[in-house]
Amino acid sequence: MRLLRDTWVKSGHNVGWAAPFASPAPFVYFRAAMASELPEHLQLDARTAVPAELAFLRSEYPRESWDGHPNNGQWCQFWLARHTMFRDFGAGLTDACEKLDAGQVDGPAFHDWFMPRASFYLGELDTHHKVEEYHYFPLLARADPRMETGVALLEGDHHVIHDRLRLVYDGVVALEEAIRKGEGDIATLAPKLRDDLVLLDASLRRHLDDEEDLVVPLILDRGEAGLGMH
Repeated sequence: MRLLRDTWVKSGHNVGWAAPFASPAPFVYFRAAMASELPEHLQLDARTAVPAELAFLRSEYPRESWDGHPNNGQWCQFWLARHTMFRDFGAGLTDACEKLDAGQVDGPAFHDWFMPRASFYLGELDTHHKVEEYHYFPLLARADPRMETGVALLEGDHHVIHDRLRLVYDGVVALEEAIRKGEGDIATLAPKLRDDLVLLDASLRRHLDDEEDLVVPLILDRGEAGLGMH
């Protein structure tokens, strides 16, 4: 697992755990599903970008202007850093499953590296979405009526991602048990988990890109204090 470990350290996300898999808190999605209320072209799997009528400030604040903007404050920087972390974890965990499936790493070494990171990733992603749902999304919807449809889009994304997160969680649990007990079909479980991680990562990346295009320009336009973000 040296290649995996070195890659992870270089990415800046060295969790430093070597414990057995620890289940994160149960995944409970409190809000009603929003995805079915959106037009087909706004559904997560159908989008290639968030439309301009929803990202109404994107042209005024393109991505290349975000770094160094005076309204890009501590909250915004932290939030974007979390998004980068989730992208890095998705790529790293998928790569680990590919290496296990290809026989480039043995089960125990994979277990020690993968399981604590998978636990951290799934638990942190679940918590991140809940904080957004119950604190920040309401602030955004109140800040400008034009944000309401965008917030509904993001909430719909969360519902879809949550279902895929649950699939990954179940796959992690099954693979962890198979490796730890030396029982079960690892040759089947590893590629299945890899495929579920690929699906989760792809949908999460689409969501994160679109969420940033909706939220960051509004922060830069109004300021964190003006939006009540803390």
